[in-house]
Amino acid sequence: MTIAKHTEVPYIKTPLVDSKELTKEAPCRIFLKQEFIQPSGSYKIRGLSNLIKTSLDEIKANPANNGKKIHVYAASGGNAGNAVSCASNFYNLESTVVIPKATSLKMRQKIERNGSTVLVKGENIGEAAEYLRDVLIPSLGEDVVPIYCHPYDIPAIWHGHSSMVDEIVDQLAARNELDKLKGVVCSMGGGGLYNGLVQGLRRNNLSNVPILTLETDSCPTFEESIKANKQVVIKSCKTIATSLACPYVSSKTLEYYNTHKTKNLLVTDSDAANSCIRFANDLNIIVEPACGVALCSVYNKLIEKNIDFFDDLKPNDIIVVIVCGGSATTVQDLNEYKQLYH
Repeated sequence: MTIAKHTEVPYIKTPLVDSKELTKEAPCRIFLKQEFIQPSGSYKIRGLSNLIKTSLDEIKANPANNGKKIHVYAASGGNAGNAVSCASNFYNLESTVVIPKATSLKMRQKIERNGSTVLVKGENIGEAAEYLRDVLIPSLGEDVVPIYCHPYDIPAIWHGHSSMVDEIVDQLAARNELDKLKGVVCSMGGGGLYNGLVQGLRRNNLSNVPILTLETDSCPTFEESIKANKQVVIKSCKTIATSLACPYVSSKTLEYYNTHKTKNLLVTDSDAANSCIRFANDLNIIVEPACGVALCSVYNKLIEKNIDFFDDLKPNDIIVVIVCGGSATTVQDLNEYKQLYH
């Protein structure tokens, strides 16, 4: 499966910014891939829009589907649901997003404003997904062709996310600095973003560029899977970085971990919250704790502490941090983080 080919896509090419503010905290230059300015507020629209478009093309190519209604379905209490809603609206498709009761009113309203039908089912995302998979989709009539959007564990999603690397390569090449790229940093949830980064690096002959992943110690799904060398399912975990609270990482994520130079680090909820606060102070930008997890690589000086992981890192070299975004955090939330964690 390839990246969907079409003249227009619902995501945008995001800036790659040489951040002087964050570089002062690191042993090299820090460039920020600013995915928080995507129309859906996060990078997830890249992969999920690619899944929807490729699925749409396949459905339309099958004569057996002529005259049938195409409908997009997703279960998500956060950024994946919002991305599905944005992408469905872009392609003029009706969509339904099943959210758990814990989903904030703000996020529900965002999804509804994009035109999606929102159903509230279950106490958590697992129960919402079960309802969608086991009850709603099986109940559909034969006149409906569903496009099911898993939030991260489908190859078309990874291919969509890999477009980010193509942009990074073009942006660094335009500065004549591609040879200075010595690493990429991202938050780790279910592995969709990481998988896309690995694929993008390989496609651009950058297999030697290592990836530093970070997750919270209160939801260490990837870390536990690395230790066991197999998928480990964590049925429930509580973390401030709710967008990273996936029950498992994809099998492809483990495969890539064993074939692409990768290091996974654990940070605390407090670390993630304080990184969001510092980022807001430094750049006047609000991101979710799930994004703050990646920023811990700089603010907690984890790049410096793990400098041996990056080959021969010099002050003029570049590490790209994926600022993945997220739409669930407000100024009020940051103030509460200050009280709880600061």
